[in-house]
Amino acid sequence: MKKLLLLFVLLNTTVLFSQEMFVPKEIEKSVKNGVRTENGLPGNKYWQNSSDYKIDVKVDSYTQVLSGKAEITYYNNSPDELDKLVLRTYQDFSIAGKSRDWEIGNDNFSEGMKISSMKINGENVDLKSKSVSRAGTNLTVKLNNKIGAGDKTSITIEWSFKILKNFPRMGMYDSTSYMVAYWYPQMAVYDDVDGWDMTDYKGQVEFYNDFSNFDVSITTDRRNMCVWATGVLQNPDYVFNEKFLQEYKSGAEGKNFFTVDCSKLNKENQLTKNDGNVIWHYQALAVPDFAFAMSDHYYWKMKSVDAGGGKSTNLNIAFRPEANAVKYDVFNVAVKLLDYFANTFPRVPYPYPSMTVFNGDGGMEFPMMVNDDDTQTWESTVYLTSHEMSHTFFPFYMGINERKYAWMDEGWAVYLPQEFQTKMGRFAPDNAVRDTSRSDSRAANVKAYLRNAGTLNDIPMLAPSSQLRSPSYRHSAYNKSALVYDILREMLGREKFDGIMKVYIERWNGKHPTPYDFFNTFSDVSGENLDWFWEKWFMEYGYADLRISSVMINDNTAEITLMNKGGMPVPVVLSFIDTDGNVSVLERSATEWKNGNTLVVKANVKGKIKKVVLGNKYVPDLYPEDNEMEIKWKEQ
Repeated sequence: MKKLLLLFVLLNTTVLFSQEMFVPKEIEKSVKNGVRTENGLPGNKYWQNSSDYKIDVKVDSYTQVLSGKAEITYYNNSPDELDKLVLRTYQDFSIAGKSRDWEIGNDNFSEGMKISSMKINGENVDLKSKSVSRAGTNLTVKLNNKIGAGDKTSITIEWSFKILKNFPRMGMYDSTSYMVAYWYPQMAVYDDVDGWDMTDYKGQVEFYNDFSNFDVSITTDRRNMCVWATGVLQNPDYVFNEKFLQEYKSGAEGKNFFTVDCSKLNKENQLTKNDGNVIWHYQALAVPDFAFAMSDHYYWKMKSVDAGGGKSTNLNIAFRPEANAVKYDVFNVAVKLLDYFANTFPRVPYPYPSMTVFNGDGGMEFPMMVNDDDTQTWESTVYLTSHEMSHTFFPFYMGINERKYAWMDEGWAVYLPQEFQTKMGRFAPDNAVRDTSRSDSRAANVKAYLRNAGTLNDIPMLAPSSQLRSPSYRHSAYNKSALVYDILREMLGREKFDGIMKVYIERWNGKHPTPYDFFNTFSDVSGENLDWFWEKWFMEYGYADLRISSVMINDNTAEITLMNKGGMPVPVVLSFIDTDGNVSVLERSATEWKNGNTLVVKANVKGKIKKVVLGNKYVPDLYPEDNEMEIKWKEQ
C-alpha cells in the first residue's frame, strides 16, 4: 500500500509541474491587447497616462495650515474614453470614522483635506452634487464631457489642511520642522490591468502613481526656514542671501561642501532673504510623486557628487544638529551607496538630479527624498539610509504598484543593499555604537523570514498587498521576498542574475511592470522556464524546511536522500565532517527541487565521515533538528 501511495504522489508531482503557470485573466487580457507580452517586454501597444502639475503652496508655520492651488493637465494616453476622474485626497485619512489600518487617537483627528474650489476645463464643479463622491481617500467626479482616447483635460483645484503630528510617514516633528507628503490632490492611476485604481489609503499600503511633471512653488514665512524637495531648486538667487548663495552654488557645482547649521543663525546672519518670506521654486520631471520638508534649525550639508555613468546628483542631508546620523557622517554613507548602486548592484546609476536624507520620523521613501528617524547604532544608520534610498529604483524608477504587489519594491529595497550593509561595517567611526546582530544582513534576513514562515501569517506573495494586514503584510513584502530574490540569484548564478536584473530595469523603468512582467523577463532572458519557481514561492502555501532522510556511504561515495518537507525550493548545502574534524562542503542550487520534493545527492568524500550536516546560516530551515545525521561505523 505504501508503494502505491508513493507512486501516486510522484505521478501527481510530475503532472503539477508540467502544467502552465497560473495567469490571471486581467494579465491575459493585457497581453491579448498588445500592451504586455509573454516574454516580459512592454507590448507594441503599451500605454500609460500622465499629468503635469503646477502648484503654489504655502505652509503657515504659526498655525501649521497648508494651503495650495494646483493646475493639473491630465493626459489620457489610453485607448479608452474616460467618463470620470479619480483624485486622491490622502489627508482624509485623519477624519474621524474613516477606515484605517491602525488607531491614531482622537488627538490626531482632523477635517481632512478641505477643497474650496474645483474646475474642470474652466467649468466649476459643484462638490455637493451627485456627480461628485468622496469615499475613503478618493474623490470621484463623473464627467459631463468624456475624455477621449489621446485627449487631455485641465483641472484647477484649491485646498487646505492642518499638518498633524501623527500622520503615517509625514507630519510635524516640532513646531517648525515638517515632512510634507500626501499633501496635494493627486490623480489616481488608470491602467491596462484594473482601470481606475480605487484602493483606499488606510495607512499601510503605499504608492502607485503615474509618471508626471511637477512645477512647485513653496512659500515660507520664517527667517532661515529651509525647504528640501523632490527635484531641483530653480531660484537660489532669489532665496539665499549673498554669502550663502555663493556657498550653495559652489556645493551644487561639486567644488566645496555647502554646510550650515541653521540652529546657530540669527537675524543678523540670515540664510534666506526677506526674513524668510520667500518662494522656493522646485521642478521635477517624470517622477511619480512630489514631497518636501522644512525646518529653520536643522544642520544642512550639500554637495554635487558622482552618481555613476557620467552623471552627478545634488546630495543633501538635513538633520537635527545633535543627531547620531550626523556624528556617523550619514552623508558619506549615502555617497558610498550611490557608488554601490552604479558599480556593484544593480549596476544602474542613480537616475535623478537630487537626493535628500531628511531627519523626520520612522523611515519612508519619496522620489529624491527619504524621511528617516535618527538612529542609535552604526549598523542601523547604514541599514535605514540604504533601504530607503534603494526605493529610488523600486517603486519610483520602475513605477511599481505596491498597493497590490508590495514585495516588488519593499523586497528589493531589503535585498539590493544587503551586501552594502555588511561591507559597511569596516567603515564605522571610532565613536560609533555597534549592533552585531545586523553585521551580516543576509543571515539576519533569513532569521527574519523564519519568524513567520509556516504560520497562518505566511500567505502566498501574489495575494494583493491591500488585502493583507501585518504581520502577513510585512512578512510577504519584506523578508520573504528578499529571501526569494537571494535564492534566485544563487540559483541562476550572480553574474547571470545581475545581467537579467539590469535588463528588467531597462525594460520597465518609467513604466508599470506587473509581477508577470518580472517573471517573464527573468524566464525570457535566462533562457530557462522558471514557472515552477514562481508557482512555488509566489502562488502556493509552503515554507523552507529540508530533512536528511538517509545517508549511505560506500568507500569514498556518499549517497544522501533529502526530503523537502516545506515544499519551497531552497539551496542544498551539505557538510561532511570526518573523524579527524576535517570538513568538506557540497552546494547545489534550488533548481534541484524542480521536479519534486525528494532528492538523492551523491558525493565523493574523503576520510571516515562521522557526521553529515544539512544547511547553513544562509539557507532557511524551519525545523533544523532533522538536519544532522551521525554515521555509525562497525568496528573492524
